[in-house]
Amino acid sequence: MMFPFCFCLFLSVLHFIDACHVSGHGDRKEVTGYTGGSVLLPCSCTHPQSTVKTFTWKRHYNRPVQWPEVFQDKKYKNRLKLFNKSSPANLSLLISDLRKNDEGLYRCEAPPTTSTYTDIILKIQGCDLDQNKPAAEITGHSGESVVLPCSCTELQAKPEQLTWTFTAPNKNSEEIYPHEQSERDTGRLRLLNEISPGNLSLQISNLTKEDQGEYRCSVSSQQHINITLRVQEELYFQSICLSTNKPAKHREESTTTQHTGGTTRKQPQILH
Repeated sequence: MMFPFCFCLFLSVLHFIDACHVSGHGDRKEVTGYTGGSVLLPCSCTHPQSTVKTFTWKRHYNRPVQWPEVFQDKKYKNRLKLFNKSSPANLSLLISDLRKNDEGLYRCEAPPTTSTYTDIILKIQGCDLDQNKPAAEITGHSGESVVLPCSCTELQAKPEQLTWTFTAPNKNSEEIYPHEQSERDTGRLRLLNEISPGNLSLQISNLTKEDQGEYRCSVSSQQHINITLRVQEELYFQSICLSTNKPAKHREESTTTQHTGGTTRKQPQILH
């Protein structure tokens, strides 16, 4: 009878499918993310029907050499997400709110029963300003709006910090974004980063002469750009139209014409 042999073969296949062998065992991939965004570190079992009770994501540190689990690291708190609950063979890791110091070597490791793993090198692109451009000079008009340009070289990168400061002539510098320090700025300032996180341009509406001065966009103590804003006041001219038309004069000519059978008077004439 062949039943015992078939049964044993079935158990062997079932055990093979049940155990997770990490796809691309021993491989090393490179993934790029952007500060402020999210990145997916891919990892999966070779067989889609595999189930994993335990697996780990670790990060490598050089000094001292260690591989701590990322879920035990406080700096990743509330920034990590797994997908194995809905898809058991999917061991991928999502890291959100990326920071420059998230860059490094990560390892997805299956249970000791298989001892398989895959390594991923995570590169983080941060926000760098193009400081080679000359200082910009912008001219606006009172009552209108103006945009002060500033952006990261990578528009997908969000700076870990951003400040806009303003220095009026013969006055001290003051922060106007993200913390407005003057009531006159309330409701007039808007950052234009809705579409591109790296667009740090500042819009100022309802310009006044007091907005004239030096502005600075800073993403760190070493990286900033300066912009000079000049505000021109609008001149209003009132035109007065003088009418040279003379009023019409009425002159009545009373002439009599002799006709046979009576006298006829002419109608008055209007002279201009």
